[in-house]
Amino acid sequence: MPFQLHPPREYALISTGLVLIAAALWVDYRDVEPVYSPYSGEYQGHEINPIDRLGYTVRDDRAGNLADVGLFGGPVLPILLSFDQRTRPHYPLILVLWLQTMLLTFALTSLIKNTANRPRPYIYNANWHPERLLSRKDRAAFLSGHAANATAGGVLFAALLEAYDRPLATYGRLIAVAVAGFTAFLRVKAGRHWVTDATAGILLGGAVAGAVIRLHRPSHLVNEPTVP
Repeated sequence: MPFQLHPPREYALISTGLVLIAAALWVDYRDVEPVYSPYSGEYQGHEINPIDRLGYTVRDDRAGNLADVGLFGGPVLPILLSFDQRTRPHYPLILVLWLQTMLLTFALTSLIKNTANRPRPYIYNANWHPERLLSRKDRAAFLSGHAANATAGGVLFAALLEAYDRPLATYGRLIAVAVAGFTAFLRVKAGRHWVTDATAGILLGGAVAGAVIRLHRPSHLVNEPTVP
């Protein structure tokens, strides 16, 4: 068995996710001060760090809608293993890993967003009125939830394929990279996130999925490569 369940650990991970969601809601509840645009006048670029200046400040709804494919498609990838006869007997275990990965990714993303309160790139566009009150969505740039969820689902999918010695493991890794990268790019292109927001989302999603996978591998397999 490439993975093992230990009930106390499973309850602890799920409980941690729920506590983090509660913390995110608490932070949001306490955020009652009105927030306005951090600048007035035309955006010149010097207000943003050099890396994020590579991004976009024009709101592109088409790119934003396309990024939803990664938001939902990435997390769905591990579910596809239910169609494979080899992994189907292990599907209850896979569902537990999936639930923990996506719950923790969502919880951490929500808490970080509500704490950071970073304005989205589109409010730096010249057509944004400086005196317009920023909503919660306008202040949810850091970090990219789309990139985090797409990456978490993709990494979990690739790891599961590799763990079960599937011939398609290499393709699984390529799919994970493609889904994560494409989603992150589209969120930047849409003017919803800065480059560092998208990068942080990828790192968070990958770290959570990797940690969940590692925690569930038997100790004698943790440092052993999978035999193709």
